Amino acid sequence: MTDMSESGYVIAQTEYPAGPDHVIVVYQPPDLGSEIDPANLMGWIAADARERASSGLRLLSMTSMPLRHGGTAFGDAGSGYETKVAVAVVYERWPGVPG
Repeated sequence: MTDMSESGYVIAQTEYPAGPDHVIVVYQPPDLGSEIDPANLMGWIAADARERASSGLRLLSMTSMPLRHGGTAFGDAGSGYETKVAVAVVYERWPGVPG
């Protein structure tokens, strides 16, 4: 998926073949220096999963990896928020659907 989301930015995605019936896709929104909007990110992934389902791929599992933590807020140690994240999704080809 390459269109912009409602937020006005593109979430980068990189695809890796992982065997005959699996694909790993890594989604990375840009680091805008503000808190990550999880609803926007998950909405993007859900939209991409719908597109992939039409070609026989289904979402099998996912995980996230924080990549950058914003500074502290109001000087409190340990506070702040994530400003960059990557989400890895494993897609599996439905049985009987050619790919």
